Amino acid sequence: LIHKGNRNMALKSSLRQSSTKGSSSNGEGSVTQAPCKPYQVSVSFRFIFLTLLSSALLSFTVGRAVRVLLLEGPRGALLWPHLESSMRNRPDYHLGAGKSRRDLPLPQMMDGKEVPHTVYTSKNFDTAASATSSSVLVEKSRTAVDSEGEADEEVTCDTDGGSCSRGKDPAEVEDEDDDEEDDDDDEDDDYDDDDDDDDDDEEEHLPAGQHLLVDIKDVDGTFLNSEELLAQAMVDVVADSRLTLLSYHCHTLVPTGVSCVGVLLESHISFHTWPTEGVITLDLFTCGAAPLLPVLPVIERLFAIPRPPLFEGEEVPKPGVGWSHVLRGFRDDKAHGDTDALSSDDLGVDVLGYLFYDLKEEVASVQTPFQRIDIYNLIDSRSVKIADYQRSLSNDGSYQAQHPDLFAPNKVVFLDGVKQSTSKGDAGYHESLVHPCMFMHADPKRVAIIGGGEGATLREVLKHDTVEKCTMVEIDELMVTTSRQYLKEWSDCSDIVGSEEWCVDDPRADVRYEDAVAWFIDRFGEGVDEKEKKFDEDDYKPFDVIIMDALDPQVNIPFAEVLYKQPTFLQAVYDSLSEQGVIVMQLGDAPYISDPHDTIGRHENRAIITSHLLRMGFQSVHVYEEKHSDFDESWTYLVAMKDYTSRSLWYSNAAEIEVAIHKRIKHTHSGKSPLRFFDGATMMTYQTPHKAQEVVYCRNKPMPAGCDEATHGFSKSRPNVPISSFEVKTSQVGDHAGRGVFAKVDIPKGAHIGAEQSANSINVAPTTYDIIQTLAEEHDLADLDAVLEYLWGYGFDSNLYGETSVVVDSTILTFVNHGCNGTYNAATVTSTVTEMTAGAEEFNEEFFINDPYDLVVARHLPHNQNSGDVALRDIKAGEEILNNYLDFTSSEKHWKADVLDLRNQCLGKGVGSITDYESGKPRTEAWRKDEGEKQD
Repeated sequence: LIHKGNRNMALKSSLRQSSTKGSSSNGEGSVTQAPCKPYQVSVSFRFIFLTLLSSALLSFTVGRAVRVLLLEGPRGALLWPHLESSMRNRPDYHLGAGKSRRDLPLPQMMDGKEVPHTVYTSKNFDTAASATSSSVLVEKSRTAVDSEGEADEEVTCDTDGGSCSRGKDPAEVEDEDDDEEDDDDDEDDDYDDDDDDDDDDEEEHLPAGQHLLVDIKDVDGTFLNSEELLAQAMVDVVADSRLTLLSYHCHTLVPTGVSCVGVLLESHISFHTWPTEGVITLDLFTCGAAPLLPVLPVIERLFAIPRPPLFEGEEVPKPGVGWSHVLRGFRDDKAHGDTDALSSDDLGVDVLGYLFYDLKEEVASVQTPFQRIDIYNLIDSRSVKIADYQRSLSNDGSYQAQHPDLFAPNKVVFLDGVKQSTSKGDAGYHESLVHPCMFMHADPKRVAIIGGGEGATLREVLKHDTVEKCTMVEIDELMVTTSRQYLKEWSDCSDIVGSEEWCVDDPRADVRYEDAVAWFIDRFGEGVDEKEKKFDEDDYKPFDVIIMDALDPQVNIPFAEVLYKQPTFLQAVYDSLSEQGVIVMQLGDAPYISDPHDTIGRHENRAIITSHLLRMGFQSVHVYEEKHSDFDESWTYLVAMKDYTSRSLWYSNAAEIEVAIHKRIKHTHSGKSPLRFFDGATMMTYQTPHKAQEVVYCRNKPMPAGCDEATHGFSKSRPNVPISSFEVKTSQVGDHAGRGVFAKVDIPKGAHIGAEQSANSINVAPTTYDIIQTLAEEHDLADLDAVLEYLWGYGFDSNLYGETSVVVDSTILTFVNHGCNGTYNAATVTSTVTEMTAGAEEFNEEFFINDPYDLVVARHLPHNQNSGDVALRDIKAGEEILNNYLDFTSSEKHWKADVLDLRNQCLGKGVGSITDYESGKPRTEAWRKDEGEKQD
């Protein structure tokens, strides 16, 4: 080999030497050229080989040193205590004790998948409790073959199958990164699809999963003690569930029992058996979004193997299966009420997540365009024993067999995971929703239902024989048809005389599969022109009763927001009601006494809709609760009346409700009562709100008037002057004033007057007062006239119950006179209107009609009506007690007569009704004459 650079240098050196020599030879400057002799450098092949070998050895040495120092050193330090312990690896981990390899099935790869890239690590421990120990791994060479016999491309993360993002080849990850960059370029062109994919990927990669726990009893003991059969069942479960089994490990225990655990690409499956007891407990955990519930039938089919009969003719019990499904890990936070079925409190936690149901059977799961419907049959051992249910199916003459409905499974309906109704609570919920408001109207002919897809609300409405048409507006037609198929009892009208087998087929039923919000706004909303009505004329007729059987206000979905928050829709509903119209709605679970006001927290929609109803003009609004709807909590309902006088029907007594039920409710073919739950006594429990309702109501800011102790109870801070401290003498008001009440002691301002006796007043209810007046009008009887004169002379009117009722004090305080021209010194209410300042034609309805929604008054009606007087100023001993009689006027029709009568008495131009009666001039004669002229 010639190195060219050295050769050139040698050439230049030779030239310089030749030039020097020439100069010295001839002395004349002539140069004699000498020939160049190039040199060569030779490198042998041995040298090259040794050089390369030494470089490789050096690189290997440096790399190995780095590995030991940076990787194996820390790992060895971490594992050293474990490796130096008394535990050791078993060389025969795949063999039985002294046996050859057991005939166990190999894990199966599903079509379209290959064995993923994984590292298998195992450690076994010697124990006398294990008769055998077997481990089986998926073989790397076993590539799945599709149905056409060709190997598929490797798939290591099946999103549809619910697998995790594990076991991928690094090259695939790089390819995916490249694909993601390509996808980013097209993001604007395929925005919606990308969002869906992103959601799936996000769900797949969340640190979360699903855990399925299954307990099975009455299983064949031979099967439970066979490692081979159990392993095969486990492999088949994984294969049928389209999961990926990487390996599994089984132990046959001493004396009996088998424990196995399988490692999945998605997580794990494991079980333990008790052959003697016939029990196996199994759990399956997977990550990813694919649901685990469809795996349940597979597990039951492969593991719930009944034992053979011990003798001929033995009735072998069917294996009992208990299971629970739990969401594990950490997911994105969701606002309260978000409707994800598996994570919901009702379906996800209380049903799917509860392991100890004796029966938990899915009846149907239907996804409609609007919601997901889930229906389950449940038997909770805390209320019904499975043995009683099984006996009820027999014909052995037992109590259970004679009353099978009492031991039947509870059928429960969920919408988007939220419990809607149950077979056990059907009557309690739907009857308490429908009948209170229906009986608040004297003659309901036209009824509207918003929602009610189960058909049960329609069923209850059609029991009223006054109903001529019931319009049900339900957006989800599939909900109605699903209910007909799986919830037949909910919409069964076959026992109602004059109806049909399916309530929707009743000729009075008019079912519209439309958006209820749009339906009401289009017909009754603002701006609907009489000349441009585009629907049938009948659609524009007002309703007597409207029933909102829709979503709970606590549910956080857009449609619920519209139902409870949109004033336009609610105003249209208000305008669609007749003058005596009534609306009712369910408001979700009842408040606890420890809850904040509804305006704060998850009950905000309840506060908003109540506020809207009051602003629109409803004159009487009531809330009531029902515990027997088969929800976890008492359920709250709200009823609102357009006319204040409808309030009197709300406060009907039990006997009056029973009479109304007898007159109005249709008969049945079976002769059974058409109402399974509602009656007069039940209605009376709705008339008084629960204590928690009042307490939460009073937590509003600013605090509502009347929430102080003095208003809703006798205040201990106020002194009470007993009845014994008063006496009856001739009144000092006027010559014809009659008797009066005088104080025998000094009375401080604000003191109660005879509070200990105030609860004993005589109360004449509106209906009773009406009956007395009707009889006195039709029959000229002295005794009836005396009763009326007594009520008019000593009683005072009250409209707290809607129509006029009369209250008469049963103590000497009944002789308290009117204080003319504002001289009164005691009162139940404080007013500044007197007979001299009041206009006889200026009745102020707002002053005499109570707050439409006052839960304090609603809870304390008897007290508010009979609470007695309070001293308005200091009253000296010997001073007469005087009231303002105008405070006792409760209706517009009495206002003018009362103002003029009191004005004449104070001016000395007239006397009171008692003086007239005692002087032989009863006012009943003039009253009877006036009533007769009005009728004419």
